[in-house]
This record gives sequence, C-alpha cells and structure tokens, in this order.
Amino acid sequence: MFLMAALIMAGSCNGGPCVNVYTDPTTNQIVITANQNMPGSVPKPKRIYPPRPYVYRPRPKPVWVPYAVKTTVHKAAPKKKPAPPLTTAVNLSDQITKLLPGNHLLYQPGTDPLSSVPIYFWSDASSIFHMVTTILGIGVQVNLIPSFTWDFGDGSSSLTTSTAGGPYPNQTVTHTYKTQGDYTANLTISWAGTWAAQGSVLPVLGGAIVQNISEQIIVGAGPTSFRN
Repeated sequence: MFLMAALIMAGSCNGGPCVNVYTDPTTNQIVITANQNMPGSVPKPKRIYPPRPYVYRPRPKPVWVPYAVKTTVHKAAPKKKPAPPLTTAVNLSDQITKLLPGNHLLYQPGTDPLSSVPIYFWSDASSIFHMVTTILGIGVQVNLIPSFTWDFGDGSSSLTTSTAGGPYPNQTVTHTYKTQGDYTANLTISWAGTWAAQGSVLPVLGGAIVQNISEQIIVGAGPTSFRN
C-alpha cells in the first residue's frame, strides 16, 4: 500500500497524461505507465418542476347568437428540441515494459587458469542503461546506473565496484585462488537511477533491478614459487 502511494506521488502529470516509471521486482523489468482522463460532453439533466395544485374555475355559459358561424383554431404543436449527443468521459491508459539485456561474466586467462596467479574478471555490461520511448504522446527517458558485486566462490570476501572491470592490464577486479579446484564465481549487477518526462526528473521506484550471473572456473595447480 505504501509502495503504490509512493508511485502515485512520484508520477509526472503537468497538465498531460500522468506518467509513472518503476521496477517490477518479480520480473526485473522496467514498467512505464500513463493514464489520462479525457472529459466528454454530457447533456445537462432535465429540470423537474413540481406539479401545480388544481384550481376549479367555472366556465362562462355560452351566449347564443343567431346565425353565428363557429370557427376552430388549430394551434401548431411546439417543435421538440433535438436531444444533445451523449458522450461519456474516456480513460486512456498504456503500459510499456522493458527487460534489461542479459550480460556475461568473463575472466582471463579464459583457459587453464592457475592457482597463485591473478585472474582478471569483468562483465560486458554497459556503464549506463539509457532508454527513450513515447507513451500517450509523452516522451520518457530512463537512465539506470549499475553496481557490481563479485563473489569468487572460494569463501573470500566479496568485492563491490562501480565499474565492470576489464581484461589485462585492467586491475579493477582481480582474484588469486590459493589452491586448485572447481569454483563458481558469481556476479550481481544492481541497476538503479532516474527517469525524466514533461520537464520533471524523478527516481525510479520499486527497488533495484538485480541480475545474477555465474560462471564455473576450473583452476589448475599453479607454481609454488617464482624465479626472476
């Protein structure tokens, strides 16, 4: 209930359709909605007059006139006014959903990595997600920034970065396994940001979009000592 109230408060109207942008935590999608109430022409209700009380008024007795010619006057029936067209208010609404593209967890050397030797990790995720669309004639821009959390699967502490790392010589995300074995490296990418429409810039509500990526790494026995 609080979330729905917050989403309504964060919407952008400015005299046009009311636009909202939020995330769906069950599907990890961006949801853009727009609603507009367009009033129509509704005829005014007819006025009802109260009935008038009946008052008896005796009619005068006719006076006989010899050779008088009686004439009858026919009154034309009043013309009925055409009823105004009946139109009701129209509610327009639309919804756009967008799923962020999948990304990959990469490492180097990609074949035969060794223990005691640094391994370089990175993701091909972009540094920003930018989306431009139109809904009910209103232009909407969405900008999301990622945060990366790395778990190397050997019990060591996880690492959080604002960049996606890179291959050698980029040393933003490196890890050295102490012993040989099979490890599952996990990467969690959390996207959050803002959206803009009708001159307003607002936060994307509903929680961050989270992507979980894992990769199996087979680490062989590395050198126990190094010589210059």
